[in-house]
Amino acid sequence: MTASMAFYADGNTIVRLCEYGTVRTPLLTLDGEGHSLTVSAFDRVPIAEHLTFARELAAACADYVRALEAYAAALPDGETDRDERP
Repeated sequence: MTASMAFYADGNTIVRLCEYGTVRTPLLTLDGEGHSLTVSAFDRVPIAEHLTFARELAAACADYVRALEAYAAALPDGETDRDERP
């Protein structure tokens, strides 16, 4: 099965890390109005695979921030988003 999902974050989106020390795996949650996304590790997948995924996710998020900053810097003064143009 394949799937696709879009999560549109806004100013009301909450990003939360739930840590449980060494008792259980942490949870990463993104909560928005009417939707949420949770990233967690399951015992049936080796922890090394979870760590690889988490590192790749962190790198992609850092790249996303850099790309978004470049996009924002290129916007004309006072304009918030090119997609909002009439």
